[in-house]
Amino acid sequence: MQKMLSASISCALLVSAVAAFADENPAIFGSPCAEWRSPVKIDTEALDKLKKNSATERPQNGLSQTKNQFIVLLGKNLVGARDTLANYKDKLPKTSDGMVDLRDAKLEGFNLSGLNLDNVDFKGAELNGADLSGSSLRGASLYKAELEGANLNNTNLTYANAAKATLNGASLCQATLTETELEDAELKGAYMKGAKLDRAKHIPKSIYQNTEAVLHFGLPVPPEN
Repeated sequence: MQKMLSASISCALLVSAVAAFADENPAIFGSPCAEWRSPVKIDTEALDKLKKNSATERPQNGLSQTKNQFIVLLGKNLVGARDTLANYKDKLPKTSDGMVDLRDAKLEGFNLSGLNLDNVDFKGAELNGADLSGSSLRGASLYKAELEGANLNNTNLTYANAAKATLNGASLCQATLTETELEDAELKGAYMKGAKLDRAKHIPKSIYQNTEAVLHFGLPVPPEN
């Protein structure tokens, strides 16, 4: 009896330890975001062509870059892009209001995961199928940007402007949308498990498609027209 009791206690302790480790290491044991798959087919040939672009489009760190040079860097060298954004942001092209200028950029299928894209202007940019998971887009402009099937899991969109953005079929699992502007944004079929919508502005009624969503996000039921 004592041996059985000891075995039961040891088993319980092991299960508890594994559960705690899984909570701290979701990438190993899977996460609530892992079940989502992008419906957008990526043009891998176009990305490969971009990565083979001529050396004249590849500026040295610390030198000013044109918009096209920066787009090439984003497409071919994630480590280099991360370094540029962290240490040479002042060398990147800017809009009149001081934001990094990626307006109307074609970034479909790009891997932009884990980048600091705070205060970047993506107005009208094509980001369909792009991977922005774990990135920070605080104060960024996604106004009228195309983000169909984009991966925005664990992305920080605090104070971002996503008005009129197309996010159909995108995943915003565990994304932070605090104070995010969502007026007229398209979110049909978007996966929003665990998304934080505290004080989000002009939340589209498509989010209220069923009672479960209302209860999950703790949002008030919108008034009827």
